[in-house]
Amino acid sequence: MKIGDITINPTKIICIGTNYMDHIEETKLEVPKEPVLFPKTLNCLIGDNDPIIYPKWIFNNRKYNRIDYEVELAVIIKDKCKYVKPNEVYEHILGFTVFNDITARKIQVKDITSKLPWFRSKSFDTFAPIGPRIVSHQEIKDPHNLNIELRLNGEVKQTSNTKYLLFKIPELLENISQFFTMEPGDVIATGTPSGIGPIKPGDILEASIEKIGTLTNRVILEEKVS
Repeated sequence: MKIGDITINPTKIICIGTNYMDHIEETKLEVPKEPVLFPKTLNCLIGDNDPIIYPKWIFNNRKYNRIDYEVELAVIIKDKCKYVKPNEVYEHILGFTVFNDITARKIQVKDITSKLPWFRSKSFDTFAPIGPRIVSHQEIKDPHNLNIELRLNGEVKQTSNTKYLLFKIPELLENISQFFTMEPGDVIATGTPSGIGPIKPGDILEASIEKIGTLTNRVILEEKVS
């Protein structure tokens, strides 16, 4: 897919859960002792101004009909790497962009409380908007001091700074690359701050990160997809 002027072909999307303390507090989850990893599948990826499809199965199912936004800083991998040392991390990073980890919240909660994998709640079609551009480490000297924000229909819902990440980018890539060979274009989404909330068809989401820009996506009901 193309993000701004750069085309990437990721083999995987690895997301980090519970990586801001205020989000841990609002979700009443335990503070992790190591990074919490989960995947999103490639069918989730869409770009800036592409529509987020609200699945009709969720929309028509009162038991499960809640979908949330989650703004995050994403890291794009530059080259094939494994067992990356913390002092070498930025040599393997192509750049940074904005990511919106769309989540079927009631399905996720059900699966977690049932001690089941919460894979399906994260991997519906279009549940990973990304963009609007990739900014290099040369342009962003310190990715751990960036204001991050999400607006729903123009109203600010999430606001924080990446300095509050519990596990910083060097520690994340060191940890992840112990388990998986990272390939060019692979995406690491670093987690969301507090303020998560539901969306509905017709909503406009604007996810912004300082020095990168704003990722904009409209929510549409699946039945209206042509």
